[in-house]
Amino acid sequence: MSPDDARAVMTTTHLLAPAVQKVMDAPGLMLAQLNGSAAGQSVPHFHMHIIPRHNGLEMLGHGTQMADMDELAEIAMRIRAAI
Repeated sequence: MSPDDARAVMTTTHLLAPAVQKVMDAPGLMLAQLNGSAAGQSVPHFHMHIIPRHNGLEMLGHGTQMADMDELAEIAMRIRAAI
């Protein structure tokens, strides 16, 4: 990945993270990037996970629980509105 591409990913993450935190009413966030099969990456590519964190909730492994697609669409709409 070029430095310009890496900068663009982090700039976008910086834009999205506060909106995710606000919409999800989360006291904290976890940023993650899985790189390589040992880290859980099944198809080589690059993206950032912006994960809202709440006190006392168990941290589940990547891909262990599928979200409801209708709920995700609603959350995405709220995040877009918060940017």
